[in-house]
Amino acid sequence: MRPGEVAGAAIAELADIDNAARLEMPAVRMKGGRAHVVPLAAMALGIVRAQLDRAVEGQAHIFPSAFADRGPIARHSLSQALKRIIGELPVSRATERLKSDPPTPHDFRRTLATGLAALGVLREDRLAVLAHAQGDVHGVHYDKHDRFNEKRAALEKWEAHIADIIGSPKTADNVVRLARR
Repeated sequence: MRPGEVAGAAIAELADIDNAARLEMPAVRMKGGRAHVVPLAAMALGIVRAQLDRAVEGQAHIFPSAFADRGPIARHSLSQALKRIIGELPVSRATERLKSDPPTPHDFRRTLATGLAALGVLREDRLAVLAHAQGDVHGVHYDKHDRFNEKRAALEKWEAHIADIIGSPKTADNVVRLARR
């Protein structure tokens, strides 16, 4: 998802969090103007559940603003948080580049797209995960498959890759612990 789409995610957009958890983004909130269904793999679902556990009565958004009355966090809040987290990392060879050339939240979309390609996920499935429309005649007029199962498989593959990188099992508790650091 794009940073603004994540920031504005509403609790009402969550569906079936006990089974085939997903976020159902309405067309009005999507850059392409088409509804988009995002399967939630275990790590993402762990973050969402932690947010729901902290929700207060009347809260409409998964990531509420601390400043706006029950509205969503601002898109730029993600950039500020990322900058703060990177700034707090201990100086090392591994963090040197992050500190000198910090990524933006949107860079994670590019990393995901590149990483899914490296993991062997088909281009059509990568495009579906990113909510990119296929502009050819086949994509526009003929192929109406929602690719939900393919998106879930791609995101679960990415999740396993991330779990390997951070050296942690892909459990909700570990993700929430890492997110709160």
